[in-house]
Amino acid sequence: MTQEDVRPKKLIVHVPEDDIDDLKSRLSRTRWPGELEGIGWEYGAKKSYIQELAHYWEKEYDWRKAEAHINSFANYEMEVNGIELHFVHERSSDPNAIPLIFSHGWPGSFIEAFKMIRKLTDPGENGGKKQAFHVIVPSLPGYGFSSAPTKPGFGVGEIAKTFHELMLKLGYNKYVAQGGDWGSAITTALGGMYPQHCRAIHINMCFARPSYTNPWHLAQIANAKLPIANWFPVAISYQEMANLQAAQDFQTFETGYSKIHSTKPQTLGYALTDSPVGLMAWIVEKFRTWSDCGGDVESRFSKDELLTNVAIYWFNRNIVSSMRLYYESMGPYAPPAQSWLRHCVTVPSAIANFPKELYCAPKAWAATKYNLKQWSKFQKGGHFAALEEPDLLADDVIKFFSKYH
Repeated sequence: MTQEDVRPKKLIVHVPEDDIDDLKSRLSRTRWPGELEGIGWEYGAKKSYIQELAHYWEKEYDWRKAEAHINSFANYEMEVNGIELHFVHERSSDPNAIPLIFSHGWPGSFIEAFKMIRKLTDPGENGGKKQAFHVIVPSLPGYGFSSAPTKPGFGVGEIAKTFHELMLKLGYNKYVAQGGDWGSAITTALGGMYPQHCRAIHINMCFARPSYTNPWHLAQIANAKLPIANWFPVAISYQEMANLQAAQDFQTFETGYSKIHSTKPQTLGYALTDSPVGLMAWIVEKFRTWSDCGGDVESRFSKDELLTNVAIYWFNRNIVSSMRLYYESMGPYAPPAQSWLRHCVTVPSAIANFPKELYCAPKAWAATKYNLKQWSKFQKGGHFAALEEPDLLADDVIKFFSKYH
């Protein structure tokens, strides 16, 4: 491999016109399922709204406009850990800017970060005194414009390894990380696996269980740096108990998608790769259910935002490779010893809690897994915080990494 091979190559996103024509043709020939009378979304994606969105996708949506917006950011690709990795790399003009890698999740994409990037690279407030960042936003392997893994076993740990290698190849020996959904798991893994390089982490979805085995936590106890009341922090508030009950309800009633993804993703992949409306319904229903939209998905996301995200999956034909991440992380190839659930993070950690998040761990539980330095609670926002509340999330990121980096 030559030196030229390991340098980032500028990527200009351009979907062939034939692919756009094929999409519109398929949309025009959709076979619609039946639906019970008088129902809303309780059986799944509501037919009338999906028909409305499909009509807009076929007749009014402009992919070339979306494409131009994507290309207004600095997109690159580079081979990393066997993946042809796509990433946005927006550098700040501030010489003291901190390298920050943002990891998205499913069913999102790299465009989730777009509303935050400019605020992070050029805060532009208080005479430029706020902390600035060099922002790196990869498409996860098998997502967006990144190539997909070709062999089993490429789960959260391998993605973290890939993103860590990316940061080193870009010349960032020290960096910080942020993420939600799968991005939260990847960010946790970065902090747990590479603490000498990933100097602090910020997540907006916290999976944590009561633990007495976190070596950092035990060390604090041994050194008497924690109050006795926090040695075994299992007590939780009534609100945290309610959050746990909501999470249990989510597991019971809303995780059918996850069971399929983690057991038979290939089978579902044939249908979603062949039908744009099927793909759209599968994804958009999650944006409605998981966001703080009060049942009106377009109160938080425009039709164009929803469809650009879906179109990225459609044009790249990578819905099945995106779903495989569940199988690799929860199925037989998941390595228990390296599971992201088991990583104890010793680097400074921040957790942003949005009220409609799918899972909100009690603070006491999070403190046994993370070196928790910042715990923020917001009055609005859901699972897609970067899209729903970009200013709140960006401000929280700036506040934390200004102190810990």
